[in-house]
Amino acid sequence: MIRRILVITGGHRVALDDFLGAVADICTERGWVWAHATQPTAQRWLTDELAGQWDAILLHDIPGLRLKRGTEPIAEGPDAQTAQDVVNLLDIGQGLVVLHHAISGWPGWEGWAEVTGARFLYRPGRLRGEDLPSSGYRLDHFTVSPIAEHPITAGVEPFEVDDELYFIPVLNDRITPLLEQDADMDGALFQDTWDEVTNGTSTGVTCADRPADGGLHGGSRLQGWASTAGRSPVATLLMGDGPSTFANPMFRQLLANALEWVSSDEAHAEAQQHPFAVPLP
Repeated sequence: MIRRILVITGGHRVALDDFLGAVADICTERGWVWAHATQPTAQRWLTDELAGQWDAILLHDIPGLRLKRGTEPIAEGPDAQTAQDVVNLLDIGQGLVVLHHAISGWPGWEGWAEVTGARFLYRPGRLRGEDLPSSGYRLDHFTVSPIAEHPITAGVEPFEVDDELYFIPVLNDRITPLLEQDADMDGALFQDTWDEVTNGTSTGVTCADRPADGGLHGGSRLQGWASTAGRSPVATLLMGDGPSTFANPMFRQLLANALEWVSSDEAHAEAQQHPFAVPLP
């Protein structure tokens, strides 16, 4: 079956040629068609008026956040209509694949974290009634392994990547875990994002004082999961920082599986049976 894939980027630097090259290869191999849109204009595709145009939307963007090294990150929007458009689209049943830094999107909208199943905080923020510190990150070499049988993990064997790890809030009650990594999750190994972004360089602040519980305080080994938002199937993959990952055959298998699953009749039927009301700002 031909799938129609929309890829959205923007708001964060990415090796765009390598990323889009991977998407093109995946789609060519499977006979799918795809298009690329860039934020902020890409947001106009995320509306119920255009429902049915795309079988799956792949998000590798950060909407609603102004980033510039050496200055405080600024949350912008969404305005009421933009948020309502997204919720309407999810209620209709738009399959989404959320990749890597896309979990940073719309920091001013707590409901968007419920959609993605996690949140990367560039500055201290609030989520589910708790005040949380900014998130942590580091580059590392690690192994990603499936931990559940699922269409997204079909044909995927444990594989090694050089990628960016996150120390982030994960909404464990919202997700079906599918993948995990084997890296050391000691918070002292993770650079505090707020410190580096606001100072323009690291001053040595880490996540050392934070419990690695895999919940709102971060430290999770999870690298991928499935969930429902509105009546839409959602797949989230935390890998996706650079060219070596985009070229990895197992990563490409995962990404193809995720796009296939969120556009499948089975995933949509499951989402219809277990809807989740996404809270508006």
